[in-house]
Amino acid sequence: MMTVEFVKAAVAAVERMGGDDEQAHSQEDDLHLAVLTAIAEGTCEDPQACAKEAIKTVALDFARWCA
Repeated sequence: MMTVEFVKAAVAAVERMGGDDEQAHSQEDDLHLAVLTAIAEGTCEDPQACAKEAIKTVALDFARWCA
């Protein structure tokens, strides 16, 4: 079961990776996919709250690009 606390911790982890843009971007993508998957599968304790937390990564300052 995905929890809001898990998502908050994952957002904080992405923020700490800000010095490594590629890693931060990859982790951001992984987090967003994990949240969407949990919502789709019904394994998210509070889908709206998890989504609101996960989307906070968009405001983090790191370069997003794909090779």
